[in-house]
Amino acid sequence: MINNKMDKSAKDPVKIQTMFTTIAHRYDFLNMVLSLGIDKRWRRFAISQLPKSDNARYLDVATGTGDVALEIVRSIPGSKVNGVDFSEGMLEIGKVKVSNAGLGERIDMSFGDATALPFEENTFDGSIIAFGIRNVQDYKKGISEMGRVVKNGGRVVILEFTTVQNRIIKPFYRFYISKVLPFIGEVISGKKGAYKYLPESMLAFPSPEELKKTMEETGLKDVRYYKLTLGIAAVHVGTK
Repeated sequence: MINNKMDKSAKDPVKIQTMFTTIAHRYDFLNMVLSLGIDKRWRRFAISQLPKSDNARYLDVATGTGDVALEIVRSIPGSKVNGVDFSEGMLEIGKVKVSNAGLGERIDMSFGDATALPFEENTFDGSIIAFGIRNVQDYKKGISEMGRVVKNGGRVVILEFTTVQNRIIKPFYRFYISKVLPFIGEVISGKKGAYKYLPESMLAFPSPEELKKTMEETGLKDVRYYKLTLGIAAVHVGTK
């Protein structure tokens, strides 16, 4: 059984950065396989929580290979997105996807640290992070930064895996996360270490209620969350 508390050193930024760079070439395919394709629906729901306005500008933190950024500009007319990530390997793939989609004028992808975002206060209409906050060593600081760069009245949206509480589903979920996911991930990617860390980080992450409190502590208001697919994931939304 995996302990619900991770050694903080396991989330060392350099280690995480290296890990994601090594699996970048298979990241999109693995997401689809390991989530049975449900991750796309989760992302769309999270994006639907962003505030809409003419010529809106959004920040996609831990943008990875750019799936969220691409979905935002496709679903919100006139919108522009700044995507930041600290894995150069992921960004390289994301930039190619953006270019191939012909959306380079609406999406800017650049290197950036979630705990020290390279933007001025009150810049964006909304900020979003999908499956990335659990990889931030000081995730409270990351949430605070996402709020800092959002305009007053803007929203911070977080999509993340949660700890399933249902007694019937919980043991099956833990088995899948701790045994099946690492095995499939290692076979497809050829990288063993990454798919040991990822399930540990998923099971060790705070509960939805705890994350809600953390968001409120950073100054966000009207924080609420929505559990998705039997509580496997959740979308948290807070207003600045």
